Amino acid sequence: MKCPVCKTAALHSLESEEQPRRLVCDKCEGQWVKSFQYWKWLNAHGINLPEKPAEEDEQLPTKDSTKAKLCPECGHLLSRNKVGHGLNFHIDRCPTCGGFWFDKNEWEILKSRNLHDDVHFIFSAAWQHKIAKEEDRGAYESRIETILGKQDCTKVRNFKKWTATHPKRNTIMAFLADLDT
Repeated sequence: MKCPVCKTAALHSLESEEQPRRLVCDKCEGQWVKSFQYWKWLNAHGINLPEKPAEEDEQLPTKDSTKAKLCPECGHLLSRNKVGHGLNFHIDRCPTCGGFWFDKNEWEILKSRNLHDDVHFIFSAAWQHKIAKEEDRGAYESRIETILGKQDCTKVRNFKKWTATHPKRNTIMAFLADLDT
């Protein structure tokens, strides 16, 4: 099998208990994981681990290859999906055979966040919808900060947090919504 990124480099097999059996490219350091190998590993892996927050000092470099790629297994075009959850790269998957392509360090980053056992969810409509919603929310909050200014926006955010858990939240919201005062 040939690397879907380098096109000419051959993939060789690599096995470890920590991740599924995979085919690795020595040139770009990308990894191909066959669908059945991922599911076999996932079943042996055990329970789904809770997601961990990002560690600021633990940023591995990635080179998210953006060019179209062909599946090294069946030759079909791979689909790209955003990972989200604060990670700025995509994972590629073959819609025909179900294999996954991980560019250099992507698996390691997913593992550091306990998202490595959720790879199959990344390609679901629900996961992608949540990412789009988070991105829209971030853009909205950025626009609000531009309109209000950083200092006033911080005050509003703090007030919002305070009201969210206040036992008389409904009364506070009704008072604020009363346009006659």
